[in-house]
Amino acid sequence: MAGTAFQKIYTKLTQITKATCTVQATGVGNEELATVGGRLAQVVKIIDNQVTLQIFEGTEGIGTDAEVIFFGKPPTLKVSDQLAGRFFNAYGEPIDGGP
Repeated sequence: MAGTAFQKIYTKLTQITKATCTVQATGVGNEELATVGGRLAQVVKIIDNQVTLQIFEGTEGIGTDAEVIFFGKPPTLKVSDQLAGRFFNAYGEPIDGGP
């Protein structure tokens, strides 16, 4: 997932745990997607200008100078008309008695 021209890149992580990292950034939204060192991540907490991201593949090997690039939008999922409005359990099985 490559960045676009003139997209701000942050490179100073202030905290790294097993699954999250924190970077000082502004203009970022809750649940926004990003990449950290090339790994997909999502904003899970914002306090002032401290943005915490959950890195889906874990943080092992990510340094404090890893590049953080925000996408400017939360994740989206397109579904067919047959799935829209349905309810599913954690395993993706329908639980609403629909077709």
